[in-house]
Amino acid sequence: MTDSDERSRKTPRRLGAWESGVRVSSGGGKPSFAFRPGEVIVHADARDEARKVAGNVETETEIVASLFLLKGQFDPVVVSRKLRAEGFDAHVNYVLVAAPMTFAHPATIPHPATIPHPATIPHPATIPHPATIPHPFGYGYGGGGCCCCDCSKEDSKTSTPTGPRVNTAEETPAEPRLNRTGKGPTKSRVVVLDSGLDPKSSGGLLQPQITAQAKSAWGPSEPGSTDNLDAHDDNGDKWLDPVAGHGTFIASIIARLAPQATVEVGKVLQPTGEGNDADLAYRIDALLSDPPAVLCIASSCYTDDDEPPAALAVAITAIQTAGTLVVCAAGNEMTSRVSWPSALPDVIAVGALDGSGPAPFTNYGWWVNACAPGTDIVGNFYSGVDDPDDGNPNKSEFEGWAKWSGTSFAAPIVAGMLAREMDLYGISGREAVRRVIDDPRLFRIPGLGTVVNAH
Repeated sequence: MTDSDERSRKTPRRLGAWESGVRVSSGGGKPSFAFRPGEVIVHADARDEARKVAGNVETETEIVASLFLLKGQFDPVVVSRKLRAEGFDAHVNYVLVAAPMTFAHPATIPHPATIPHPATIPHPATIPHPATIPHPFGYGYGGGGCCCCDCSKEDSKTSTPTGPRVNTAEETPAEPRLNRTGKGPTKSRVVVLDSGLDPKSSGGLLQPQITAQAKSAWGPSEPGSTDNLDAHDDNGDKWLDPVAGHGTFIASIIARLAPQATVEVGKVLQPTGEGNDADLAYRIDALLSDPPAVLCIASSCYTDDDEPPAALAVAITAIQTAGTLVVCAAGNEMTSRVSWPSALPDVIAVGALDGSGPAPFTNYGWWVNACAPGTDIVGNFYSGVDDPDDGNPNKSEFEGWAKWSGTSFAAPIVAGMLAREMDLYGISGREAVRRVIDDPRLFRIPGLGTVVNAH
């Protein structure tokens, strides 16, 4: 049995939080979604009716303006659907998940600069035309590819050329409006709401501009506060927690690409990788007093009837109105089903690439704006940490670096590129999006949007 097999075998005993705190809908012919048992989010106008329908509401907590989390002994799916049928705004407290495709593995090359990462596709032109990929996964479209020659000509059917090939490329005309000038350098602020930050700062290897947010309230689903730090073995079972180090890893990617930026990491996910709509919305709303330039979120959820979760929609709209760019991972379920909050209006949803095109695990669809390398990405991780933890420092598997795969690690590449553009040229977030993502001349992949292939 290999170490990874042993780790996979051991993992289920570490997931008790999933058994007690997460439910998955089923039946009725509807797509499934995950939610917190006994928790429903309602508009203020629906609170009285919700108490009647639920019958046993124990607590009420305001999440964002006019939206409340109700907790008690009731079935939230039944309650929320009954309230919606009566015309009220209500939904379950959806569970968001950070679900990288693999566990973090020790990086065999300890520093990313020795790897051509993240340019796993050395140049977009190696995929000569988007139509050569009929679909991000090679299925779903009836056609595939295109013929760029006029096959009706006799010359095209012969086995020998009729004359010298002519280079038909044209010189790109000068476009002064695209000159990258500005008042820079500036210093943007990026916030990562994720699993928290390594309390030991990766053994001193972590970039100094990365910090944990100050101690703050966790959110309405869980009383008390958090120090926004991420211990590698929260439950003390001597196994690295499934999503431990996730936030630290993401922050390091952003800091490498945008070295002038400051990066703050907040903890909204449990060590097992799950958070929820109410807590994330609450923490985003708390940023309104000092909005960051960029907000990076690498967790996602699916919803009842694929409708946007109200609390997240309200919170993200408010932070966007304040000028913050919101960048989210699209998810790793190989589906075009919309995931949230990445599919919300004006959110930059990011899919993943591997060395030859779309990563096989990436979500895709009309709602995905950009894609970036997302396989075997190298980032900062815990230093001097074993998995399993046998107490022998001479056998530490992680020495400050790790490799990881998932859209969770493509999203910070895009976030970092946007922050870098803002810092270098003293431009607004909106202008950075126009340059990095929306410029019509940039290379695009159907269903995955603009290729952002930074290195």
